Amino acid sequence: MNKITLGACLAAAFGHGACADAQTVAAPAAPAAHGLGAVLAKMPGLSITGYVASTYTHFDTTPALRAFDTSQNGFRLNQAALTAAYLPSSGVGAQVTAIAGSDAKILRQGETSPFNSTSGQFDLANAFVQYATGPVTMMAGKFSTLAGAEVTNPALDANISRSLLYSDMEPTTHTGLRVVYAVNPALILTAGVNNGWNFTSSPAGTSKTLELGASGAPSKMFSYSAAFYSGQSPLFGGSANGTLQLLDLVGTINATDALSFEGNLDILSKDDYLGPGMGTGKGKANGVALYANYKLAEQWMLSARGEYIDDKDGLITAIAGNKLKELTLTVNYMPVKSLKLAAEIRQDRSNHPYFLKNGVAVNNQTSLELQAVYSF
Repeated sequence: MNKITLGACLAAAFGHGACADAQTVAAPAAPAAHGLGAVLAKMPGLSITGYVASTYTHFDTTPALRAFDTSQNGFRLNQAALTAAYLPSSGVGAQVTAIAGSDAKILRQGETSPFNSTSGQFDLANAFVQYATGPVTMMAGKFSTLAGAEVTNPALDANISRSLLYSDMEPTTHTGLRVVYAVNPALILTAGVNNGWNFTSSPAGTSKTLELGASGAPSKMFSYSAAFYSGQSPLFGGSANGTLQLLDLVGTINATDALSFEGNLDILSKDDYLGPGMGTGKGKANGVALYANYKLAEQWMLSARGEYIDDKDGLITAIAGNKLKELTLTVNYMPVKSLKLAAEIRQDRSNHPYFLKNGVAVNNQTSLELQAVYSF
C-alpha cells in the first residue's frame, strides 16, 4: 500500500505567436489572468489541494495512548493542510505538504531529538523531490511511512481517533532516500535509508535506518502492503542506540462494492532494552488491528475497528505483560463530496490499572468524538 499518489505528467511548453493583416488594427490584449486558477492553467500536472479538520473530544479519563487526542473535554483545530504537488510519471517532480494546528505541534515535537516543547503549531508533513524513469522512482527528502493502515490526513481514515498501532507502534514520516520499483500493479518494491522514525535529523550516536517494502493490488478485490524498518534509535527506552525493528503487514479485502475488511499486524522489538522486571535484552510488543467498513448509502458509512496489543516487555506502556484492547464504532456522513462529518464512540481497556480517572488508576477509558473535515 503506497501512501504517495503520483500526479499527471507536464505535457506542454508555453509561448504564443500571432500574425495580423498589415491593414488591420490589432485589438487590445486581454488582461492577464491572475490567481491560483491561472497558475494551474499554465502548469498542467501541478495540483494544489488541502483540507481543514476540527474535532470535539470528551474523555471520562485523562487521555492516554492517543496520537492526537489530548484534550479531555473541548474543541480543537487539528489540521489545516495545503499540498502542492507536481509528480510526473517521467522526469523531475516534487511535493510539499504543510500542516498547521494542534496535530502539527505533536508531529513536530516527535521529529526532534531530544524531544522539545515547542509551542509552534506548524509542520512539513512531506517535502521531497523525485525523479521518475520507466518503472523506477527515486525520492529524496521527507515522506510518509510505508507502515500502517492509517494516515495523517483525517479525510482518508474511516475513524476519527487513530489506532493504537498508529499512535504507539508505528512511525509516521521518514527523512532520507527512497527508491520505488513498480514491477507491475501486483508488485511494487521499495527500498530506502533514512534518519529513523520521524526524525528530520539523525539522533546523536545512531546509524541510519533501513527501509524495505512491498505492496500491490493483485485484483480489484484484494490489496496488500508489507514494510520492514531496522536501525538504531533512542525510541522505546533502553539504550539510546539500541536497534529498533518493525515488521508491518496490511491486507485489504473488498468483499462487495459496499463492504470491505482490513487487517494490520505489527511486530516490534528493541535491542539493548532495559524493561520493567528484566535485565538488558530484547524488548518485544505485538499488535493487530481489524477494520470493517459498510457503505449504507451514497452518503453514509459505518466503520468499526478492534485492536489487541500484547506489550510483552513494557515497550509501549512501561508495564511488562500489559495487554491492551480497544473497540471503536464510527458513523460517517458526507452531505457533499468535499465535506465529511463523523461521530465516534470508543473504549480502551488494559489488564492493568493504566488509565487515570479523577486521580484514581482504572483499567478502561471511554471517549466520544465529533469531527468535521472539509477537503478542497
